[in-house]
Amino acid sequence: FNEFARKLRCKYHFDKGDIFKRHPFLTKSGYKPELANNAIETYIFKTKVEIDNITINKAHDNLTTLERKAISSLKRNEKIVIRKADKNNTTVIWDKTEYINEGLRQLSSATHFMEIAKLNIIETNQKINTIIFEMHRKGVMDEITFKYLSAKRDLKPGRLYLLPKLHKLDPELIESVQQNPTLYKNVRIQGRPIVSLSGTVLERIGQYLDKFMLPAVLKQETHLRDSLEFINIIEKLQVKPDAYLVSFDIKEMYNNMSHVEMIDAVKHAWPTIIKCKHTILLPPLRYILELLKIVLENNEFMFNGKFYKTSTGVPMGNSLSPEITDLRVYEVLNSILRTFQHKQKISSLYRFRDDGFFIYNEGTDDEISQFFEHANRQHALLKFTHEKSQTKMQFLDVLVFKGLRFRETGILDLTTFRKKTENYQYLERSSCHPSSTFRGIIKGEMLRFKRCTNDPVDLQTQYALFSERLIKRGYPKNEIKTVMQEVTAKQRIDTLMVKPKSVLQSPPLVFSTVFSRQKSHIKNNILKHWDKLKDDEEAKLLFDKRPLFAFRRHKNLKDIVTSATLNN
Repeated sequence: FNEFARKLRCKYHFDKGDIFKRHPFLTKSGYKPELANNAIETYIFKTKVEIDNITINKAHDNLTTLERKAISSLKRNEKIVIRKADKNNTTVIWDKTEYINEGLRQLSSATHFMEIAKLNIIETNQKINTIIFEMHRKGVMDEITFKYLSAKRDLKPGRLYLLPKLHKLDPELIESVQQNPTLYKNVRIQGRPIVSLSGTVLERIGQYLDKFMLPAVLKQETHLRDSLEFINIIEKLQVKPDAYLVSFDIKEMYNNMSHVEMIDAVKHAWPTIIKCKHTILLPPLRYILELLKIVLENNEFMFNGKFYKTSTGVPMGNSLSPEITDLRVYEVLNSILRTFQHKQKISSLYRFRDDGFFIYNEGTDDEISQFFEHANRQHALLKFTHEKSQTKMQFLDVLVFKGLRFRETGILDLTTFRKKTENYQYLERSSCHPSSTFRGIIKGEMLRFKRCTNDPVDLQTQYALFSERLIKRGYPKNEIKTVMQEVTAKQRIDTLMVKPKSVLQSPPLVFSTVFSRQKSHIKNNILKHWDKLKDDEEAKLLFDKRPLFAFRRHKNLKDIVTSATLNN
Protein backbone atom coordinates (compact mmCIF):
# COMPACT_ATOMS: atom_id res chain seq x y z
CA PHE A 1 0.00 0.00 0.00
CA ASN A 2 2.93 2.36 0.62
CA GLU A 3 3.90 1.92 -3.05
CA PHE A 4 0.30 2.59 -4.08
CA ALA A 5 0.28 5.75 -1.94
CA ARG A 6 3.51 6.85 -3.62
CA LYS A 7 1.82 6.47 -7.03
CA LEU A 8 -1.12 8.56 -5.84
CA ARG A 9 1.18 11.37 -4.77
CA CYS A 10 3.25 11.16 -7.97
CA LYS A 11 0.10 11.40 -10.04
CA TYR A 12 -0.99 14.47 -8.08
CA HIS A 13 2.35 16.24 -8.57
CA PHE A 14 3.29 15.20 -12.13
CA ASP A 15 0.18 14.24 -14.14
CA LYS A 16 -0.50 17.19 -16.47
CA GLY A 17 -3.06 15.38 -18.63
CA ASP A 18 -0.62 14.90 -21.53
CA ILE A 19 -0.68 11.87 -23.83
CA PHE A 20 1.27 9.18 -22.00
CA LYS A 21 4.19 7.58 -23.82
CA ARG A 22 6.25 5.40 -21.54
CA HIS A 23 9.91 5.24 -22.45
CA PRO A 24 10.82 1.57 -23.02
CA PHE A 25 13.96 1.88 -20.90
CA LEU A 26 12.57 3.97 -18.08
CA THR A 27 13.78 2.52 -14.79
CA LYS A 28 11.91 2.92 -11.53
CA SER A 29 13.34 5.84 -9.62
CA GLY A 30 11.58 5.06 -6.33
CA TYR A 31 11.15 8.82 -5.93
CA LYS A 32 8.94 9.70 -2.97
CA PRO A 33 7.25 13.05 -3.54
CA GLU A 34 6.09 15.36 -0.81
CA LEU A 35 2.54 15.12 0.51
CA ALA A 36 -0.42 15.62 -1.83
CA ASN A 37 -3.52 17.67 -0.99
CA ASN A 38 -5.77 17.10 2.04
CA ALA A 39 -8.30 14.87 0.24
CA ILE A 40 -5.65 12.45 -1.02
CA GLU A 41 -3.76 12.38 2.28
CA THR A 42 -7.02 11.77 4.17
CA TYR A 43 -7.80 8.83 1.85
CA ILE A 44 -4.30 7.40 2.42
CA PHE A 45 -4.59 7.69 6.19
CA LYS A 46 -8.08 6.19 6.43
CA THR A 47 -7.16 3.32 4.13
CA LYS A 48 -4.09 2.52 6.20
CA VAL A 49 -6.37 2.23 9.21
CA GLU A 50 -8.62 -0.16 7.26
CA ILE A 51 -5.64 -2.31 6.26
CA ASP A 52 -4.34 -2.31 9.83
CA ASN A 53 -7.64 -3.77 10.98
CA ILE A 54 -7.57 -6.72 8.59
CA THR A 55 -7.66 -10.02 10.45
CA ILE A 56 -5.22 -12.51 8.95
CA ASN A 57 -6.38 -16.07 9.51
CA LYS A 58 -4.05 -19.01 9.59
CA ALA A 59 -3.07 -20.01 6.06
CA HIS A 60 -4.21 -23.36 4.74
CA ASP A 61 -1.40 -25.20 2.97
CA ASN A 62 -2.58 -26.67 -0.35
CA LEU A 63 0.34 -29.13 -0.33
CA THR A 64 0.57 -32.06 2.02
CA THR A 65 3.53 -32.68 4.31
CA LEU A 66 4.65 -35.53 2.04
CA GLU A 67 4.49 -33.25 -0.99
CA ARG A 68 6.61 -30.65 0.79
CA LYS A 69 9.17 -33.34 1.62
CA ALA A 70 9.11 -34.51 -1.99
CA ILE A 71 9.85 -30.99 -3.26
CA SER A 72 12.74 -30.66 -0.82
CA SER A 73 14.07 -34.07 -1.86
CA LEU A 74 13.88 -33.21 -5.56
CA LYS A 75 15.70 -29.94 -5.01
CA ARG A 76 18.55 -31.66 -3.13
CA ASN A 77 18.86 -34.55 -5.59
CA GLU A 78 22.18 -34.04 -7.40
CA LYS A 79 21.65 -36.94 -9.81
CA ILE A 80 18.82 -35.35 -11.78
CA VAL A 81 17.99 -32.14 -13.66
CA ILE A 82 14.37 -30.98 -13.80
CA ARG A 83 13.23 -29.02 -16.86
CA LYS A 84 10.04 -27.95 -18.56
CA ALA A 85 9.75 -29.61 -21.97
CA ASP A 86 10.56 -27.49 -25.01
CA LYS A 87 7.09 -27.26 -26.56
CA ASN A 88 4.50 -28.26 -23.98
CA ASN A 89 3.82 -28.21 -20.26
CA THR A 90 5.36 -31.58 -19.54
CA THR A 91 7.84 -31.67 -16.66
CA VAL A 92 10.92 -33.73 -17.48
CA ILE A 93 13.21 -35.36 -14.93
CA TRP A 94 16.49 -35.81 -16.79
CA ASP A 95 19.37 -37.97 -15.61
CA LYS A 96 22.10 -35.42 -14.86
CA THR A 97 24.84 -37.42 -16.57
CA GLU A 98 22.71 -37.73 -19.72
CA TYR A 99 21.88 -34.01 -19.55
CA ILE A 100 25.57 -33.08 -19.33
CA ASN A 101 26.46 -35.46 -22.16
CA GLU A 102 23.81 -33.89 -24.39
CA GLY A 103 25.15 -30.42 -23.63
CA LEU A 104 28.76 -31.49 -24.30
CA ARG A 105 27.68 -33.20 -27.52
CA GLN A 106 26.29 -29.92 -28.83
CA LEU A 107 29.24 -27.88 -27.56
CA SER A 108 31.68 -30.21 -29.32
CA SER A 109 30.62 -28.69 -32.66
CA ALA A 110 33.66 -26.63 -33.70
CA THR A 111 31.48 -24.88 -36.28
CA HIS A 112 29.20 -23.37 -33.64
CA PHE A 113 31.08 -23.16 -30.33
CA MET A 114 34.56 -22.80 -28.94
CA GLU A 115 35.84 -23.45 -25.46
CA ILE A 116 37.70 -20.51 -23.94
CA ALA A 117 40.25 -20.49 -21.14
CA LYS A 118 39.04 -17.29 -19.52
CA LEU A 119 36.20 -14.80 -19.78
CA ASN A 120 36.56 -11.45 -21.52
CA ILE A 121 33.55 -9.86 -19.82
CA ILE A 122 35.46 -6.87 -18.40
CA GLU A 123 36.85 -5.99 -21.84
CA THR A 124 33.41 -6.45 -23.43
CA ASN A 125 31.83 -4.17 -20.85
CA GLN A 126 34.48 -1.51 -21.47
CA LYS A 127 33.90 -1.65 -25.24
CA ILE A 128 30.15 -1.22 -24.82
CA ASN A 129 30.58 1.65 -22.37
CA THR A 130 33.02 3.45 -24.68
CA ILE A 131 30.49 3.41 -27.50
CA ILE A 132 27.40 4.37 -25.50
CA PHE A 133 29.24 7.19 -23.70
CA GLU A 134 30.28 8.55 -27.11
CA MET A 135 26.71 8.20 -28.43
CA HIS A 136 25.34 10.08 -25.44
CA ARG A 137 27.98 12.79 -25.74
CA LYS A 138 27.17 13.31 -29.43
CA GLY A 139 23.43 13.47 -28.78
CA VAL A 140 22.42 10.28 -30.62
CA MET A 141 21.27 8.54 -27.42
CA ASP A 142 18.73 10.06 -25.04
CA GLU A 143 19.34 10.46 -21.33
CA ILE A 144 16.93 7.72 -20.16
CA THR A 145 18.38 5.13 -22.54
CA PHE A 146 21.91 6.12 -21.53
CA LYS A 147 21.16 5.68 -17.83
CA TYR A 148 19.60 2.27 -18.52
CA LEU A 149 22.54 1.01 -20.60
CA SER A 150 25.32 2.50 -18.46
CA ALA A 151 23.97 1.18 -15.15
CA LYS A 152 26.35 -1.21 -13.42
CA ARG A 153 25.81 -4.84 -14.32
CA ASP A 154 27.12 -8.08 -12.85
CA LEU A 155 30.27 -9.16 -14.65
CA LYS A 156 29.12 -12.75 -14.96
CA PRO A 157 28.80 -15.04 -17.99
CA GLY A 158 25.62 -16.38 -19.51
CA ARG A 159 24.40 -19.82 -18.41
CA LEU A 160 23.65 -22.54 -20.93
CA TYR A 161 20.74 -24.84 -20.18
CA LEU A 162 18.79 -27.33 -22.29
CA LEU A 163 15.07 -27.76 -22.83
CA PRO A 164 14.18 -31.39 -23.65
CA LYS A 165 12.65 -31.86 -27.11
CA LEU A 166 10.04 -34.47 -26.26
CA HIS A 167 8.11 -33.62 -29.45
CA LYS A 168 11.04 -35.03 -31.45
CA LEU A 169 10.65 -38.49 -29.92
CA ASP A 170 9.14 -41.28 -31.98
CA PRO A 171 5.46 -41.71 -30.91
CA GLU A 172 5.89 -45.51 -31.03
CA LEU A 173 8.83 -45.23 -28.64
CA ILE A 174 6.76 -43.11 -26.24
CA GLU A 175 3.95 -45.67 -26.35
CA SER A 176 6.32 -48.57 -25.67
CA VAL A 177 7.82 -46.73 -22.66
CA GLN A 178 4.31 -46.05 -21.30
CA GLN A 179 3.58 -49.79 -21.49
CA ASN A 180 6.97 -50.78 -20.08
CA PRO A 181 8.55 -47.96 -17.99
CA THR A 182 11.90 -49.77 -17.71
CA LEU A 183 12.49 -48.98 -21.40
CA TYR A 184 13.03 -45.29 -20.55
CA LYS A 185 16.75 -46.10 -20.33
CA ASN A 186 16.73 -46.57 -24.12
CA VAL A 187 15.42 -43.04 -24.69
CA ARG A 188 17.93 -40.38 -25.77
CA ILE A 189 16.49 -36.88 -25.58
CA GLN A 190 17.78 -33.97 -27.62
CA GLY A 191 17.93 -30.58 -25.92
CA ARG A 192 17.25 -27.10 -27.25
CA PRO A 193 20.18 -24.93 -26.08
CA ILE A 194 19.20 -21.70 -24.32
CA VAL A 195 21.76 -19.22 -23.02
CA SER A 196 20.37 -17.16 -20.16
CA LEU A 197 21.83 -13.65 -20.39
CA SER A 198 19.86 -12.32 -17.43
CA GLY A 199 22.06 -9.93 -15.48
CA THR A 200 24.97 -10.08 -17.95
CA VAL A 201 26.62 -7.16 -19.76
CA LEU A 202 24.97 -8.21 -23.05
CA GLU A 203 21.39 -8.32 -21.76
CA ARG A 204 20.50 -4.64 -21.99
CA ILE A 205 22.47 -3.80 -25.10
CA GLY A 206 20.66 -6.66 -26.86
CA GLN A 207 17.33 -5.17 -25.79
CA TYR A 208 18.44 -1.77 -27.11
CA LEU A 209 19.41 -3.10 -30.56
CA ASP A 210 16.24 -5.16 -30.76
CA LYS A 211 14.14 -1.97 -30.59
CA PHE A 212 15.44 -1.02 -34.06
CA MET A 213 15.35 -4.50 -35.66
CA LEU A 214 11.79 -5.48 -34.72
CA PRO A 215 9.93 -2.74 -36.69
CA ALA A 216 11.86 -3.75 -39.84
CA VAL A 217 10.98 -7.44 -39.32
CA LEU A 218 7.29 -6.55 -38.95
CA LYS A 219 7.38 -4.94 -42.39
CA GLN A 220 8.49 -8.14 -44.15
CA GLU A 221 5.79 -9.39 -46.53
CA THR A 222 6.22 -13.00 -45.43
CA HIS A 223 6.38 -12.34 -41.68
CA LEU A 224 3.64 -13.58 -39.36
CA ARG A 225 3.07 -12.03 -35.95
CA ASP A 226 1.11 -15.01 -34.61
CA SER A 227 -1.44 -17.69 -35.49
CA LEU A 228 -4.26 -15.10 -35.39
CA GLU A 229 -2.74 -13.30 -38.37
CA PHE A 230 -2.32 -16.64 -40.18
CA ILE A 231 -5.98 -17.56 -39.57
CA ASN A 232 -7.14 -14.20 -40.91
CA ILE A 233 -5.10 -14.78 -44.08
CA ILE A 234 -6.54 -18.29 -44.60
CA GLU A 235 -10.10 -17.04 -44.03
CA LYS A 236 -9.82 -14.80 -47.12
CA LEU A 237 -7.87 -17.15 -49.36
CA GLN A 238 -9.36 -19.02 -52.33
CA VAL A 239 -7.43 -22.24 -52.98
CA LYS A 240 -7.58 -24.46 -56.07
CA PRO A 241 -8.82 -28.05 -55.60
CA ASP A 242 -5.52 -29.72 -56.54
CA ALA A 243 -3.24 -27.33 -54.65
CA TYR A 244 -0.62 -28.70 -52.27
CA LEU A 245 -0.38 -27.50 -48.68
CA VAL A 246 3.27 -27.30 -47.66
CA SER A 247 4.92 -26.58 -44.31
CA PHE A 248 8.64 -26.26 -43.75
CA ASP A 249 11.07 -25.96 -40.89
CA ILE A 250 14.48 -24.26 -40.87
CA LYS A 251 16.72 -26.59 -38.87
CA GLU A 252 18.49 -24.91 -35.95
CA MET A 253 17.98 -21.48 -37.51
CA TYR A 254 19.56 -19.56 -34.64
CA ASN A 255 22.79 -21.56 -34.70
CA ASN A 256 23.44 -21.72 -38.44
CA MET A 257 24.23 -18.20 -39.60
CA SER A 258 27.61 -16.51 -39.53
CA HIS A 259 28.07 -13.29 -37.63
CA VAL A 260 29.24 -11.53 -40.80
CA GLU A 261 26.09 -12.36 -42.76
CA MET A 262 23.84 -11.20 -39.92
CA ILE A 263 25.69 -7.89 -39.71
CA ASP A 264 25.38 -7.55 -43.51
CA ALA A 265 21.64 -8.26 -43.25
CA VAL A 266 21.28 -5.26 -40.94
CA LYS A 267 23.17 -3.11 -43.45
CA HIS A 268 20.82 -4.24 -46.23
CA ALA A 269 17.75 -3.61 -44.05
CA TRP A 270 18.92 -0.13 -43.01
CA PRO A 271 16.76 1.75 -45.59
CA THR A 272 13.72 -0.03 -44.11
CA ILE A 273 14.87 0.59 -40.53
CA ILE A 274 15.19 4.32 -41.23
CA LYS A 275 11.59 4.51 -42.52
CA CYS A 276 10.14 2.78 -39.45
CA LYS A 277 8.71 4.61 -36.46
CA HIS A 278 10.88 4.06 -33.40
CA THR A 279 10.07 4.60 -29.74
CA ILE A 280 13.60 5.87 -29.05
CA LEU A 281 16.17 7.94 -30.94
CA LEU A 282 17.64 6.03 -33.91
CA PRO A 283 21.45 6.42 -33.94
CA PRO A 284 23.66 6.37 -37.08
CA LEU A 285 24.23 2.95 -38.64
CA ARG A 286 27.90 2.98 -37.58
CA TYR A 287 27.01 2.70 -33.89
CA ILE A 288 24.40 0.00 -34.51
CA LEU A 289 26.94 -2.15 -36.34
CA GLU A 290 29.69 -1.63 -33.75
CA LEU A 291 27.43 -2.68 -30.90
CA LEU A 292 25.99 -5.58 -32.89
CA LYS A 293 29.48 -6.88 -33.66
CA ILE A 294 30.34 -6.83 -29.93
CA VAL A 295 27.14 -8.68 -29.00
CA LEU A 296 27.59 -11.37 -31.67
CA GLU A 297 31.28 -12.00 -31.05
CA ASN A 298 31.18 -12.02 -27.25
CA ASN A 299 28.38 -14.42 -26.35
CA GLU A 300 30.25 -16.06 -23.51
CA PHE A 301 28.59 -18.59 -21.27
CA MET A 302 29.23 -21.30 -18.75
CA PHE A 303 28.28 -24.99 -18.79
CA ASN A 304 29.36 -27.74 -16.42
CA GLY A 305 32.15 -25.61 -14.94
CA LYS A 306 33.74 -24.59 -18.26
CA PHE A 307 33.56 -21.45 -20.38
CA TYR A 308 32.46 -21.24 -24.01
CA LYS A 309 31.47 -18.71 -26.65
CA THR A 310 29.49 -18.93 -29.88
CA SER A 311 31.55 -18.84 -33.06
CA THR A 312 28.54 -19.09 -35.39
CA GLY A 313 24.93 -18.10 -34.86
CA VAL A 314 23.25 -16.48 -31.89
CA PRO A 315 22.00 -18.13 -28.71
CA MET A 316 18.35 -18.38 -27.88
CA GLY A 317 18.02 -16.32 -24.74
CA ASN A 318 19.23 -13.04 -26.19
CA SER A 319 16.27 -10.74 -26.90
CA LEU A 320 17.99 -9.66 -30.13
CA SER A 321 18.34 -13.20 -31.56
CA PRO A 322 14.86 -13.66 -33.13
CA GLU A 323 14.95 -10.36 -35.03
CA ILE A 324 18.55 -10.53 -36.22
CA THR A 325 17.98 -14.03 -37.62
CA ASP A 326 14.63 -13.01 -39.15
CA LEU A 327 16.36 -10.27 -41.14
CA ARG A 328 18.85 -12.71 -42.62
CA VAL A 329 16.38 -15.56 -43.25
CA TYR A 330 14.15 -13.11 -45.14
CA GLU A 331 17.05 -12.47 -47.54
CA VAL A 332 17.79 -16.18 -47.91
CA LEU A 333 14.15 -17.06 -48.67
CA ASN A 334 13.84 -14.25 -51.23
CA SER A 335 16.97 -15.50 -52.96
CA ILE A 336 15.61 -19.06 -53.05
CA LEU A 337 12.27 -17.92 -54.49
CA ARG A 338 13.90 -15.70 -57.13
CA THR A 339 16.04 -18.52 -58.45
CA PHE A 340 13.49 -21.38 -58.40
CA GLN A 341 12.26 -22.24 -61.88
CA HIS A 342 8.62 -22.80 -60.81
CA LYS A 343 8.40 -19.82 -58.46
CA GLN A 344 5.11 -18.68 -60.04
CA LYS A 345 3.41 -21.77 -58.60
CA ILE A 346 4.23 -20.77 -54.99
CA SER A 347 1.69 -18.52 -53.30
CA SER A 348 0.81 -17.35 -49.80
CA LEU A 349 4.23 -18.06 -48.34
CA TYR A 350 4.42 -17.00 -44.69
CA ARG A 351 6.86 -17.64 -41.90
CA PHE A 352 6.87 -17.46 -38.12
CA ARG A 353 10.46 -17.71 -36.95
CA ASP A 354 11.76 -21.09 -38.21
CA ASP A 355 8.35 -22.45 -39.27
CA GLY A 356 6.89 -21.68 -42.70
CA PHE A 357 3.84 -22.43 -44.84
CA PHE A 358 2.92 -21.98 -48.49
CA ILE A 359 0.48 -23.19 -51.12
CA TYR A 360 1.79 -24.85 -54.27
CA ASN A 361 -0.58 -24.45 -57.22
CA GLU A 362 -0.94 -26.63 -60.33
CA GLY A 363 2.31 -28.43 -59.63
CA THR A 364 3.58 -31.87 -58.80
CA ASP A 365 4.97 -33.65 -55.77
CA ASP A 366 8.38 -33.84 -57.48
CA GLU A 367 8.47 -30.08 -58.08
CA ILE A 368 8.01 -29.41 -54.37
CA SER A 369 10.88 -31.79 -53.61
CA GLN A 370 12.96 -29.95 -56.21
CA PHE A 371 12.20 -26.65 -54.48
CA PHE A 372 13.61 -27.84 -51.16
CA GLU A 373 16.59 -29.52 -52.83
CA HIS A 374 17.23 -26.13 -54.45
CA ALA A 375 16.73 -24.36 -51.09
CA ASN A 376 19.21 -26.64 -49.33
CA ARG A 377 21.92 -25.75 -51.86
CA GLN A 378 21.69 -22.00 -51.25
CA HIS A 379 23.35 -21.77 -47.84
CA ALA A 380 26.25 -23.62 -46.29
CA LEU A 381 24.50 -24.23 -42.96
CA LEU A 382 20.79 -23.36 -43.21
CA LYS A 383 18.82 -26.47 -44.15
CA PHE A 384 15.10 -27.01 -44.66
CA THR A 385 12.84 -29.93 -43.86
CA HIS A 386 9.28 -30.05 -45.15
CA GLU A 387 5.94 -31.83 -45.28
CA LYS A 388 3.42 -31.71 -48.12
CA SER A 389 -0.15 -32.86 -48.61
CA GLN A 390 -3.11 -32.23 -50.88
CA THR A 391 -5.56 -32.77 -48.01
CA LYS A 392 -4.32 -31.33 -44.70
CA MET A 393 -1.36 -29.61 -43.06
CA GLN A 394 -0.47 -28.45 -39.54
CA PHE A 395 1.05 -25.01 -39.02
CA LEU A 396 1.58 -23.39 -35.60
CA ASP A 397 -1.46 -24.39 -33.49
CA VAL A 398 -3.78 -24.73 -36.50
CA LEU A 399 -4.64 -27.70 -38.71
CA VAL A 400 -5.52 -26.53 -42.23
CA PHE A 401 -7.49 -29.00 -44.36
CA LYS A 402 -9.81 -29.40 -47.32
CA GLY A 403 -13.15 -30.12 -45.69
CA LEU A 404 -16.80 -29.22 -46.19
CA ARG A 405 -16.24 -25.46 -46.38
CA PHE A 406 -13.45 -25.94 -48.91
CA ARG A 407 -15.64 -28.10 -51.14
CA GLU A 408 -18.40 -25.47 -51.05
CA THR A 409 -16.43 -22.22 -51.20
CA GLY A 410 -12.77 -22.98 -51.98
CA ILE A 411 -11.72 -21.60 -48.58
CA LEU A 412 -9.68 -23.99 -46.45
CA ASP A 413 -11.15 -25.44 -43.26
CA LEU A 414 -9.49 -24.93 -39.89
CA THR A 415 -9.36 -26.73 -36.59
CA THR A 416 -7.21 -26.61 -33.47
CA PHE A 417 -4.08 -28.73 -33.69
CA ARG A 418 -2.84 -30.72 -30.71
CA LYS A 419 0.55 -32.40 -30.59
CA LYS A 420 0.70 -36.09 -29.74
CA THR A 421 2.77 -35.16 -26.70
CA GLU A 422 0.02 -32.85 -25.36
CA ASN A 423 -0.74 -33.88 -21.78
CA TYR A 424 -3.36 -31.24 -20.85
CA GLN A 425 -1.52 -30.07 -17.75
CA TYR A 426 -3.79 -27.12 -17.07
CA LEU A 427 -3.28 -25.28 -13.80
CA GLU A 428 -4.66 -27.34 -10.92
CA ARG A 429 -7.84 -25.77 -9.55
CA SER A 430 -6.56 -26.23 -6.00
CA SER A 431 -3.55 -24.01 -6.74
CA CYS A 432 -3.37 -20.71 -4.83
CA HIS A 433 -4.60 -18.17 -7.38
CA PRO A 434 -7.49 -15.70 -7.59
CA SER A 435 -10.62 -17.12 -9.21
CA SER A 436 -10.13 -14.72 -12.15
CA THR A 437 -6.96 -16.65 -13.09
CA PHE A 438 -8.89 -19.91 -13.52
CA ARG A 439 -11.68 -18.18 -15.44
CA GLY A 440 -9.01 -16.60 -17.63
CA ILE A 441 -7.51 -20.00 -18.45
CA ILE A 442 -10.90 -21.41 -19.43
CA LYS A 443 -11.90 -18.36 -21.44
CA GLY A 444 -8.52 -17.99 -23.15
CA GLU A 445 -8.46 -21.58 -24.36
CA MET A 446 -12.10 -21.55 -25.48
CA LEU A 447 -11.55 -18.35 -27.45
CA ARG A 448 -8.50 -19.97 -29.06
CA PHE A 449 -10.60 -22.98 -30.08
CA LYS A 450 -13.20 -20.62 -31.54
CA ARG A 451 -10.58 -18.73 -33.56
CA CYS A 452 -8.92 -21.89 -34.84
CA THR A 453 -12.10 -23.84 -35.70
CA ASN A 454 -14.55 -22.83 -38.42
CA ASP A 455 -16.98 -25.79 -38.12
CA PRO A 456 -19.50 -25.32 -35.24
CA VAL A 457 -19.92 -29.08 -34.76
CA ASP A 458 -16.16 -29.57 -34.53
CA LEU A 459 -15.99 -26.65 -32.10
CA GLN A 460 -18.50 -28.29 -29.74
CA THR A 461 -16.34 -31.43 -29.77
CA GLN A 462 -13.32 -29.28 -28.84
CA TYR A 463 -15.25 -27.69 -25.97
CA ALA A 464 -16.39 -31.10 -24.68
CA LEU A 465 -12.85 -32.52 -24.70
CA PHE A 466 -11.52 -29.40 -22.98
CA SER A 467 -14.23 -29.51 -20.31
CA GLU A 468 -13.47 -33.16 -19.64
CA ARG A 469 -9.78 -32.36 -19.14
CA LEU A 470 -10.58 -29.41 -16.86
CA ILE A 471 -12.82 -31.53 -14.65
CA LYS A 472 -9.91 -33.97 -14.20
CA ARG A 473 -7.85 -31.00 -12.98
CA GLY A 474 -10.47 -30.14 -10.36
CA TYR A 475 -12.49 -27.41 -12.11
CA PRO A 476 -16.20 -27.27 -11.10
CA LYS A 477 -18.69 -27.95 -13.90
CA ASN A 478 -20.65 -24.78 -13.09
CA GLU A 479 -17.54 -22.61 -13.49
CA ILE A 480 -16.78 -24.18 -16.88
CA LYS A 481 -20.40 -23.83 -18.01
CA THR A 482 -20.59 -20.14 -17.04
CA VAL A 483 -17.47 -19.24 -19.00
CA MET A 484 -18.55 -21.39 -21.94
CA GLN A 485 -21.85 -19.52 -22.17
CA GLU A 486 -19.94 -16.24 -22.27
CA VAL A 487 -17.66 -17.47 -25.07
CA THR A 488 -20.39 -19.12 -27.15
CA ALA A 489 -22.33 -15.83 -27.11
CA LYS A 490 -19.49 -14.23 -29.10
CA GLN A 491 -19.45 -14.34 -32.88
CA ARG A 492 -16.37 -16.05 -34.33
CA ILE A 493 -15.62 -13.03 -36.52
CA ASP A 494 -15.21 -10.94 -33.34
CA THR A 495 -12.52 -13.31 -32.03
CA LEU A 496 -10.54 -12.79 -35.25
CA MET A 497 -10.36 -9.01 -34.90
CA VAL A 498 -7.04 -7.44 -33.96
CA LYS A 499 -7.60 -4.95 -31.17
CA PRO A 500 -5.99 -1.54 -31.83
CA LYS A 501 -3.60 -0.24 -29.20
CA SER A 502 -5.27 2.36 -27.03
CA VAL A 503 -3.66 5.75 -26.45
CA LEU A 504 -3.45 6.47 -22.74
CA GLN A 505 -3.81 9.99 -21.40
CA SER A 506 -1.95 8.82 -18.31
CA PRO A 507 -0.74 5.46 -16.97
CA PRO A 508 -3.42 3.42 -15.18
CA LEU A 509 -3.28 3.43 -11.41
CA VAL A 510 -2.57 -0.11 -10.25
CA PHE A 511 -2.63 -1.65 -6.80
CA SER A 512 -0.24 -4.58 -7.01
CA THR A 513 0.25 -7.33 -4.47
CA VAL A 514 0.72 -11.09 -4.25
CA PHE A 515 -2.45 -13.14 -3.96
CA SER A 516 -3.49 -14.65 -0.65
CA ARG A 517 -6.85 -16.15 0.21
CA GLN A 518 -6.45 -14.61 3.68
CA LYS A 519 -6.22 -11.15 2.08
CA SER A 520 -8.63 -11.70 -0.81
CA HIS A 521 -10.94 -8.96 0.52
CA ILE A 522 -8.22 -6.27 0.47
CA LYS A 523 -9.83 -4.74 -2.61
CA ASN A 524 -12.79 -3.73 -0.44
CA ASN A 525 -10.43 -2.01 2.01
CA ILE A 526 -8.70 -0.06 -0.77
CA LEU A 527 -11.99 1.10 -2.30
CA LYS A 528 -13.92 1.83 0.91
CA HIS A 529 -12.97 5.54 1.01
CA TRP A 530 -12.16 5.93 -2.72
CA ASP A 531 -15.35 7.76 -3.67
CA LYS A 532 -14.56 10.45 -1.07
CA LEU A 533 -11.92 11.70 -3.51
CA LYS A 534 -14.74 12.93 -5.75
CA ASP A 535 -15.58 15.56 -3.14
CA ASP A 536 -12.33 17.38 -3.98
CA GLU A 537 -12.07 19.25 -7.33
CA GLU A 538 -8.39 18.37 -7.96
CA ALA A 539 -8.66 14.74 -6.88
CA LYS A 540 -11.91 14.24 -8.82
CA LEU A 541 -10.15 15.07 -12.12
CA LEU A 542 -7.09 12.95 -11.38
CA PHE A 543 -8.86 9.90 -10.00
CA ASP A 544 -12.06 9.72 -12.03
CA LYS A 545 -11.58 5.95 -12.48
CA ARG A 546 -11.12 3.33 -9.81
CA PRO A 547 -7.67 1.73 -9.62
CA LEU A 548 -6.89 -1.61 -11.24
CA PHE A 549 -5.99 -4.56 -9.02
CA ALA A 550 -3.20 -6.86 -10.14
CA PHE A 551 -1.55 -9.86 -8.52
CA ARG A 552 2.17 -10.47 -8.89
CA ARG A 553 3.13 -14.08 -9.36
CA HIS A 554 4.19 -16.05 -6.33
CA LYS A 555 7.26 -18.25 -6.39
CA ASN A 556 6.04 -21.53 -7.85
CA LEU A 557 7.23 -25.14 -8.05
CA LYS A 558 9.18 -24.45 -11.24
CA ASP A 559 11.12 -21.66 -9.51
CA ILE A 560 11.93 -23.99 -6.61
CA VAL A 561 13.12 -27.11 -8.43
CA THR A 562 14.60 -25.76 -11.69
CA SER A 563 17.63 -23.59 -12.37
CA ALA A 564 19.68 -22.37 -15.35
CA THR A 565 22.78 -23.72 -13.63
CA LEU A 566 23.67 -27.33 -12.88
CA ASN A 567 24.47 -26.89 -9.20
CA ASN A 568 20.83 -26.33 -8.30
